Amino acid sequence: MTRATIWEFSLSSFITREVLLKKLFFIAILSTLCFAQGDAYLRITDYGTGVMRLAVPDFVPRFDNFGAEWDSVMLELSNVLRADLRFSPFLDVIDSSLYPQKGVTDPKDLDPFGWTALNAHAVVLTQFDTDGRRVSLKVGIYSANNRSRIMRRDYQASAVQARRLVHRISDDIHKALTGEDGVAQTQIAFVSTRIGGIKDIWVCDYDGYAPRRITDSRSIALTPNWSPSGDKITYTSYKNDSPDLYMFDIYKERETMVANHEGPNLTSVWSPDGRYICYSRIADNNSELFLKDVRTGDETRLTYTPHAIETSPTFSPTGREIAFTSDRSGSPQIYIMDMMGTYCRRLTYEGRYNDTPDWSPRGDKICYTSRTDHGFQIAIIDVAYGDPIYLTSVGSNRSPRWSPDGYHIVFSSNRTGTYHLYTMNWDGSDVRRITRAGANTEPAWSRRYKWSFD
Repeated sequence: MTRATIWEFSLSSFITREVLLKKLFFIAILSTLCFAQGDAYLRITDYGTGVMRLAVPDFVPRFDNFGAEWDSVMLELSNVLRADLRFSPFLDVIDSSLYPQKGVTDPKDLDPFGWTALNAHAVVLTQFDTDGRRVSLKVGIYSANNRSRIMRRDYQASAVQARRLVHRISDDIHKALTGEDGVAQTQIAFVSTRIGGIKDIWVCDYDGYAPRRITDSRSIALTPNWSPSGDKITYTSYKNDSPDLYMFDIYKERETMVANHEGPNLTSVWSPDGRYICYSRIADNNSELFLKDVRTGDETRLTYTPHAIETSPTFSPTGREIAFTSDRSGSPQIYIMDMMGTYCRRLTYEGRYNDTPDWSPRGDKICYTSRTDHGFQIAIIDVAYGDPIYLTSVGSNRSPRWSPDGYHIVFSSNRTGTYHLYTMNWDGSDVRRITRAGANTEPAWSRRYKWSFD
């Protein structure tokens, strides 16, 4: 059995000693949750750990006179919360049509026999209140077996912020049950042609909701990338008839120039500490990688490869290494070097074309676009071993980017005829389409936000 076969088997079945021990730990924690008297917490620390079955009944109104309009709002918000939690690879939200009880707000009224008959581990109870301008929610998570409390919190926000408030609640529930931060409070930047057929930079919530245009210069904008702080986006724009690099401040709604060297200024990426931007530009008639100090403006050239194109950099989570694309071997392949441009090694050998690498926040894998006999597909590769696993097979799939938790990937695909954005788990499962209008490409996933509410 080859090393690639061994790793692929491990990917699909999780039968490694370390993961098996973590599965046993998961079972032990669930047993603890079933018999705990105080707060109980589940901890998930690696890929492949077991799944917790969760029941999330519809929100229950505090009073019965809110009216049909608010009944519709409560149902929509209940569905948003369930969708957020289903997005986690570690939580299995049970179909609400199977629930043995409805309208419960007091955990003392939970029926342990009914809920455990569904193999539920925990139940989320939510009480909703509003005065028409503001909403408040009382949220509790309780053991399905013995009603013990796992989490109990109160939330308030203006009515227009209700959906984002539910995203906040989802992330808090995910943290309480898994020990991992959720991604419901994240955003995705991307290129879209939905207005006038022009490629602009857009931003939407992680689930595709609330898309909004960032650039409106009636010219092509490409390759957006988030700052680590989540308040700025760099991208390339042709607004001055040349591909220059710009930065847009999300909160101040202000655009500034980053680089306008002669020739294309492309594929920018931020260092994890936010101090540097690495991008490609022309030097000695070649596309080379440069490191720009955001504070001082100083630039350092990282690559010196005659007759080769070097592009698409991505930092390791530590910031000490950079993966990038180079055709120095005759075809585009992924390489890794240190931050000073030294100690360069080739990572990909399988396939004639490998591009757009993105380093997992967990540090162990890189996702990228690979051209196969079945077109462009998304692959992941272990940084240490270099054995690729292909995650897609339908249509042409490009530009993968990791979520901040390292458990999801967003990418663009034309599997329906037009390029749209999709998300999937890190192993290729649970594929979801998140865009509908126009053609949508080149996504970039933001960091987690901690949204505040008025």
